[in-house]
Amino acid sequence: MVGSVACGDGSNSLVGPATSENVERTAAVWMLSGTPPALPAGFRFLTEQAVRPQMLPTGSLNFDLAVDFAADGRVQLLPARTVVPLPPAGGSLVGLQLSASTFETIQRAPETGYHSDSVVVVAPRQLVLVRIDGVGCLFGDPFYAKLVVDSIVAAERRVVVRTLVNRNCGYRALTTGLPKN
Repeated sequence: MVGSVACGDGSNSLVGPATSENVERTAAVWMLSGTPPALPAGFRFLTEQAVRPQMLPTGSLNFDLAVDFAADGRVQLLPARTVVPLPPAGGSLVGLQLSASTFETIQRAPETGYHSDSVVVVAPRQLVLVRIDGVGCLFGDPFYAKLVVDSIVAAERRVVVRTLVNRNCGYRALTTGLPKN
């Protein structure tokens, strides 16, 4: 389990150093509605992969965020608990926060200001900061990410998203490489 190895922001002497490098990734994600069931319409931050949202045999969910079109053609980001409100095995608490910064300029996730399990509607290039709680971190620390919709291919009901996930529990750095905090 990647998320339970490194926790903290370096201010607590009981936590270890970061072990997972932050890497910028791009993924194609299709809309939750109106697409064939085999196409990935969600994203799992721990594995940094586009997935088709589903409940696993264990009762847990395989995704943190699903996507769909809003009525105005923008993109809805749907935290897992808005799609499956009461998964039997629980699920990660996903907090989203819109940012006026760009993907390239934001270097550190804020600690507060996230709206947990609330749908967010975004336009292309609008930055979303993500806080994931309940991912198996040893001390209950969250992990952070940033996401931007780079493009919308409406005819295919598909978006291209760019992400950077800091899988080191409690670390808030949102830059590439091994984080220090």
